[in-house]
Amino acid sequence: MPDKNYVERYINRARTTENEAEKNNCLYRAGTQMEVIESNGNDKLTSAQQRAVFDAADKLLGRKK
Repeated sequence: MPDKNYVERYINRARTTENEAEKNNCLYRAGTQMEVIESNGNDKLTSAQQRAVFDAADKLLGRKK
């Protein structure tokens, strides 16, 4: 089971930063915690990977309608 506090912290940072490298790093951390993306050290995420992480986080955190 993913740590919701951990995921929420990094998703919130990803949503608020204007720095693309920081956004990708935060999404990588949240995505690997939720096992949405592979934990391989590569935090240069594609837009599809970014969307998958945001969608999974919304579902985990109860933000999806």
